[in-house]
Amino acid sequence: MSHTVRIDLSYNGTQFHGFQIQTSLRSVQGVLKHHCSTLLDREAKPTGAGRTDTGVHALGQVCSLDQLSKEEVERVKMVLPGKMPADMKIHSITEVAPEFNARFSATWRKYEYRISFDNNIFRHQYQWNVRQRPDTDKIDQEIKSILGVHDFTSFCKGSSLKEDNRCDVQECYFDWTEFGGIMHIKSNRFLHHMVRNLVGALYEIGIERSLLSISEILESRDRSLAGTMASASGLYMADVGYPEELLKPATEE
Repeated sequence: MSHTVRIDLSYNGTQFHGFQIQTSLRSVQGVLKHHCSTLLDREAKPTGAGRTDTGVHALGQVCSLDQLSKEEVERVKMVLPGKMPADMKIHSITEVAPEFNARFSATWRKYEYRISFDNNIFRHQYQWNVRQRPDTDKIDQEIKSILGVHDFTSFCKGSSLKEDNRCDVQECYFDWTEFGGIMHIKSNRFLHHMVRNLVGALYEIGIERSLLSISEILESRDRSLAGTMASASGLYMADVGYPEELLKPATEE
């Protein structure tokens, strides 16, 4: 019987060229594959819940590693966390159902986006520094239009569009402070650059640079109307949800 483990980790994305393996470039999946393959003495490539882009961070990325023996499960649990570089941290490794897949088993994902009005140069790698404070009340009104099932073609990278670009956004709101804010968004799926494009559009509406509302941009299905894309540095993959029955290992017979 083969076994599968779930790997929960976080990382500072500043020095990574995204999650997915890139030829000759440092990636999160590349680092994990290297250490898993070395540890198991065979090729072993973990699957990630989300393919974060260059410079994007993670507070709650999830990976899965399957086709393991029971002895290999214990070895991965014991040794892999200690192999991580300084900008990656494994929080837990747990055995799950053999059919668990970090990407395809996910029922929802959460992201956070951090925007700053104080232009702090010492935190620019971890937030989007903007020069002008927007009308946060106006943004809070506009953000309500994102909730529910919509076609998010206007907020997707053109080369990544699919036949079905609908997403079911279950949560979307900002927590504001004197110096900035954090947008929280939860959806069953996300399109490429969707969160960064949404934040960029909301900011332009908040400083009255955009004449269109979020509803009008959604209805247009035209990426050119969404405006500026927010910086990768402010985006964090925060959490992933899975069916409860897949989070328990199969019982040995």
